[in-house]
Amino acid sequence: MNAAEKAHNAVKKKIDRADTALILGSGLGALADEAKGRKEISYDKIPGFAKSKVPGHLGKLISGTVASRKVIIMSGRIHYYEGHPMAKLVLMIEVLAKLGVKKLIVTNAGGAVNKTFKVPSLMLISDHINMLGDNPLIGGADFIDLSDAYDAKYRKIVQAEAKKLKIKINEGVYLAFSGPSYETKAEIRMARTLGADAVGMSTVPEVIAAKKLGLTVIGISCMANYACGVTGQPLSHKEVMKSGRMISHDFIRLIKGIISSKKF
Repeated sequence: MNAAEKAHNAVKKKIDRADTALILGSGLGALADEAKGRKEISYDKIPGFAKSKVPGHLGKLISGTVASRKVIIMSGRIHYYEGHPMAKLVLMIEVLAKLGVKKLIVTNAGGAVNKTFKVPSLMLISDHINMLGDNPLIGGADFIDLSDAYDAKYRKIVQAEAKKLKIKINEGVYLAFSGPSYETKAEIRMARTLGADAVGMSTVPEVIAAKKLGLTVIGISCMANYACGVTGQPLSHKEVMKSGRMISHDFIRLIKGIISSKKF
């Protein structure tokens, strides 16, 4: 029995099936409190998985109803910089697929590289650049197409819902560094030259694995701070958590709008 099957066998006894799943990034965990008819299992009770050591990541898989739609919520994630191999990072994506998930909304906290973005604010991810130095598909020969990694049709749904709710949301490219140190000024200049609008330390492995499994992906990043060198201010995880709390109301409204949309 492989790792995904072992994890699924543990999870399916506790969690209901759903066609939609959400991954909640740093400071964005309040959405999990919206789930009605909630069932949950702690990550450390799932074979092969683990709880994150990072503040702001609850470490629970939750099922329930949000905005009249059955969903599965990953309240927090584990990260490459915590020392986990890629296979462990994407294990839960395989489990979600086994639970019937077809649509994945992945969220994170990021640093704004684009100087026109406000902080805090939301950015709809249009594409990504993988600077992690690794890929979850290494070890196989899965030559998957990532030309529409963040589904263009669903991005239009997000933009339409944001407009209806009068929530400002930018759209841009997310670049993933490994962390856990924040980027240097030179690295941010490089990221800007490469076409990145925001940087972070997660998301990309999950999206690659999701696309391999045929899931449709929406990515939303909370601009929790300006990236190194933009303002000259020092960076801290405390600032990330504060920004998450500040943007939480609009974030929850937008997610509810998306998943309740007739086009979603």
